[in-house]
Amino acid sequence: MNGCIDQVLACLITEAQNGASLSSDDPEERGRLLQETYLLQTSYDMLGQRIRCRIANTNRRLNSRLPINRLPNELLVRIFAFTSTIDQYLKHLVWIGLVSKDWSRIVFETSSLWAQISSSYNFGANEAAVLRSKGHPLLVDCNEHDCWNIKGNRPGRGTSFITLATEEAYRWQAATFGLAYKSTLDLFRNFVSMPAPRLEELKINCWELDNTRSLEESVDVFGGGTDRLRHLDLCQFPIPWGSQVLSGLETLKISADHLPHRPSTSGITDILRRCPNLLAFELQYIGEVDTDVSVAASKAKTVDLPSLTSFTLDLDDAVAFRHIIAPVRVPACTTFVLGCRSTTGNIFRNAAEHLTAALVSIIRPISTMELRLSAFDLTLTVWHNSHKPIIDIYIDHNSPWGDLAWLINPTATGSSSWPPIDAHITCDDSLPFRQVVDLLREMPSIRSLELAGNSDRYIAQLAHPTLDGIYNWILPNLRELRLDNCPRNSLELLVELQRKRQGGIDMDRGDDLTLFLPRKLEVLYVKRPEGFSRAGPFYTAFRELYGEHWGTNLLE
Repeated sequence: MNGCIDQVLACLITEAQNGASLSSDDPEERGRLLQETYLLQTSYDMLGQRIRCRIANTNRRLNSRLPINRLPNELLVRIFAFTSTIDQYLKHLVWIGLVSKDWSRIVFETSSLWAQISSSYNFGANEAAVLRSKGHPLLVDCNEHDCWNIKGNRPGRGTSFITLATEEAYRWQAATFGLAYKSTLDLFRNFVSMPAPRLEELKINCWELDNTRSLEESVDVFGGGTDRLRHLDLCQFPIPWGSQVLSGLETLKISADHLPHRPSTSGITDILRRCPNLLAFELQYIGEVDTDVSVAASKAKTVDLPSLTSFTLDLDDAVAFRHIIAPVRVPACTTFVLGCRSTTGNIFRNAAEHLTAALVSIIRPISTMELRLSAFDLTLTVWHNSHKPIIDIYIDHNSPWGDLAWLINPTATGSSSWPPIDAHITCDDSLPFRQVVDLLREMPSIRSLELAGNSDRYIAQLAHPTLDGIYNWILPNLRELRLDNCPRNSLELLVELQRKRQGGIDMDRGDDLTLFLPRKLEVLYVKRPEGFSRAGPFYTAFRELYGEHWGTNLLE
């Protein structure tokens, strides 16, 4: 704006000057005109200054911060609603209303701000919230143990909250229930049969019930009257598995610990068949699963889940994996997780065989996987974000080494083989180092190696002269090395070995630590030990040795 004013004034002054110089040949007349032009120029300059000053004052007023009370009410409501994720939300909402009269009016007259109740709030506050929220969709959170922490409440007082909440079931939008007493569960059964037409998300968790027989009867949640239900999470809570509640689900999680009437393997596939729109499915079972049909019979009745992107099975019974997976078709699946606990001894071998067979059977539509393995936990996770599968293996000293080779190379037992793989290995420091070397020999395509625990032990053994000459061909493709809990003396050893390498030692003879210093290594992560200064001489030497030659090097 100021630039435009200057241009206009300059044009006016130039025009006046030209008129003065051309209007007369008389020197006196011309002098008079030039004097008038000068006065006119001065007037224009003063006028321009006043205009620019007025514009500047206007801009300052426009850019000045408005008092927060002058913000639109709709915006303040949105801001206040952000506090809904804070513990004791209703208490914070009341505090907000005490800031000013305007805020008080907005808080107490906006019913949507009160559409959230929780067993962690004072019962009187919940009653007020129910009344103030009027006809708005309601969020409900009931954890019966929370009732113990509320002043004046005693164990079992969750029944009062459930009575209050379930009377409003017709306007529930999302509800979470954690039930710990039989009396509470019995009361909940009576109310949960009511229709909940607005409900979109439901989570029920029953634990530590004083009478587990109360779980023997299934509960028809809302009598199937939940057309909008999209997310269902059930833990220790049986429902009729043929219920219409399942038909529109997008996510389903079932957790059961020896739960009566929990579905068998064929029952699980029937559940999946009733949920054609599923995006994510998770099943957690403890104990043996009833495999009431053969794998061949399971395959005969295929289950098509075209939209499923995440499929998780966490079972104790490894045999059940193949029965559940066999009929399932998941062309869009991007994450596949198989978990098996108590995998020691023969149980581990059994789990390894069934998990590997199950994963190989679905490897075509899914292109990347992760394997997490220890004595007590075996989990295979699959992602669809790479051109080749990646096996990520965690091993510790309890891992049954005789079965590791079967997992890594199934062809050794005549089973189907993995496609070409890149492997990431995480080794616990308690493993015998020779066993680690034997494992690495079986997986020459390893591109990333992480040594957890005390890496000093590994580095010292790798530098031992009796082990020289084997690493250059064991890990020819290593690109990334991670050292966790690496003592300072180990870092100094790495620097010394690198100095030897730069000194002209023949790499082909394997006279130095080529496991850690291969030609193709691009990334080195070293967790910085306590007391290690970035300004110290060792850090400087480390950067001088590694920084110029490798693509990325990081001391964390």
